[in-house]
Amino acid sequence: MNQAIELVLDLRQLRDAPSTPEEFQALWAELEPALHGRDLRQGPTHQLDSPDGEIRLEVVWIPADVERVGESTPISVVAVRERPRVQYRCKHCGAYAPFTCSTCPAEAKNNRVCDRHVVILDGALTPVCLEHRPACEQCDDPAEFRCAGRACRREKGWCARHRRPHPRDPDIDYCPSCYDAAFPHCETPGCQDIGTVRCEYVSQSFQHCPQRMCTRHATRWQVFGSERVGLGLCATHSRVRGGAPADLVFEIITGAAGRRRPERLPSLQGFAHTLRNCGHRDLAIDYAGIHRLLQATEPAVRGNRAAAQAFDRSKAGWAAAAAAVATTAHEGERLMEKLRELVIAANPRSGTEVAAAIELAEYKPSRNTRPAMLFVKVPEHLRGRFIGSGGQGIRFYTAQLGMKVQIEGGRR
Repeated sequence: MNQAIELVLDLRQLRDAPSTPEEFQALWAELEPALHGRDLRQGPTHQLDSPDGEIRLEVVWIPADVERVGESTPISVVAVRERPRVQYRCKHCGAYAPFTCSTCPAEAKNNRVCDRHVVILDGALTPVCLEHRPACEQCDDPAEFRCAGRACRREKGWCARHRRPHPRDPDIDYCPSCYDAAFPHCETPGCQDIGTVRCEYVSQSFQHCPQRMCTRHATRWQVFGSERVGLGLCATHSRVRGGAPADLVFEIITGAAGRRRPERLPSLQGFAHTLRNCGHRDLAIDYAGIHRLLQATEPAVRGNRAAAQAFDRSKAGWAAAAAAVATTAHEGERLMEKLRELVIAANPRSGTEVAAAIELAEYKPSRNTRPAMLFVKVPEHLRGRFIGSGGQGIRFYTAQLGMKVQIEGGRR
């Protein structure tokens, strides 16, 4: 089978170009006889004149054994060049319209707009026609941008007078209310910095404090240890010292649970440290009392799902710590009996009075490289006798018991 000559048919100069397969077939039936006897190797393009205009033939490929076109020479038209037809016309001017108005009804036939009449506001690639250009949400002037705030979600339009640019990104704009919500001013009078720190105080009815502070004026309540960021508090709620223990515990639990990434609640020792810093020294060394306080707080935190879940995740650890403390407390009382005997032996004149007045504050068994420690409550007026001249007495107790003996309250 002979290979066909491959041609491209250029009909762009025809005034009445064919548009259906039948019309193309009829046109080719008229053109083909005009090619018989032609040497198509004479050039890459050939012209044929017709009453409707000029037709051009572009040679793509000719078999090596074909010199001139004959009646039996196979010819293949591989492509046809036509004048472009405008399928989508602008509803305003009739020009080519690549955009579809997002507001016009989807079934409407006149919802297309050209690049001169399309309206695309800053902030969102949402095309609309001139008829549906949004007005400013506040003053009805023509909108210039779409707000990127949470309330507007790039759907509402605003004019230039109500534009609030992002502090660092020039491509993002907000309306006044969304800007204030995204970048609130610091609560401190006279401070114009952005309040990036939210007050994490939660009321007993689980209402969050609306105040915001900049990093310079925010107070951080270190209730999670030095390795984690403390609760942010405004000037009103930062006065935690002297607060009721139940209120302090409630604030720690609800504040930790209210974060975007909830914090792990403190251990019994962590709560003890915070209670001590807030002025509750006696409760700070009563781990059983702290555990009872947490149990008593449970009904209050059940009113909030996140707080209840955080409480449930920590309950087992608190109970285990309380049981362990009870065991060490028993050992601490045994060591206290030995200490009282040592106090009487070291001070024959007033040792009995001192021994009767001292009480166990806390016993900490040795752990890793840390030696065991015995913390003792000693009345203020008897501390000098307990310590002894130049600390001789307390060094004697430490050496005899094989652990460090320290008066409770002499540490932070």
